[in-house]
Amino acid sequence: MSKDPGAPFFPMALPAGVVGRLVDVETAHRARETIGHRIFAPREEYGQFVAPATRRGELDRLQERYVDAGAEWMVFYDGQGEPVGWCYGYMEDGETFFIDTVGLVPECRGQGIYTAFLPRLIAYLGSLGYERLTTSHHPNNRAVMIPELKAGFHIVGLELHAGCGALIKMAYLFHDDRREGFRRVFSLAPEPSPEVG
Repeated sequence: MSKDPGAPFFPMALPAGVVGRLVDVETAHRARETIGHRIFAPREEYGQFVAPATRRGELDRLQERYVDAGAEWMVFYDGQGEPVGWCYGYMEDGETFFIDTVGLVPECRGQGIYTAFLPRLIAYLGSLGYERLTTSHHPNNRAVMIPELKAGFHIVGLELHAGCGALIKMAYLFHDDRREGFRRVFSLAPEPSPEVG
C-alpha cells in the first residue's frame, strides 16, 4: 500500500471557512460544470478562438490523454460542502509543475483564500520533488500575480499566445541553488566601483 503524498497537506483549511481538497478528475469536472460559468466568462467573450462542434470529439479525446501528465486537481468547498473554486495544474516538463487554472466564485474573492493556499500548494509540490513551479496570467490579473510575487515567484517572460493573447510567465524556484542560478542569469551586472585616484 503506497503512502498518499497529499495526506499531510490536504484537506487544507483556508480563510472564510473554505476547505481545499485534492480530488480526482471526475470530481473536479463536476465542480467545474457546477460553478465554472460563475468564475470564467465563455472564451468567446475574451475574443478567444473556440473550436467548432465538428472537431470537439477529437479534441476531447486528446484532452483526456493530455491531463494524465502529472495532473493535480484541487477543489475549494464552502462550509456547506459546495464547490466554490478550483486549482488545476500539470507537469510542464520533467521538473516543472505548471498551474493552469485557479478560480473562485465572486463572493469568495478578495478574502485571502489564494494568498493562504499558495504557500501550502508550494509545500505540497516541493514534497513531490518539483524543481520549479510556473504559471501564466493576463498582464492585468493583479489579484493572482501579487500573491505570487509575495510568495517568491519571479516574472520570467512575456508570451504572445495564439489563443489567449499577451500572457506574463511567472516561476517559483524551490531550491536555493536554482534561485542563485536565476539571480546570476537575470540580474544586471554590478555597478563598477569608482576608481580611487
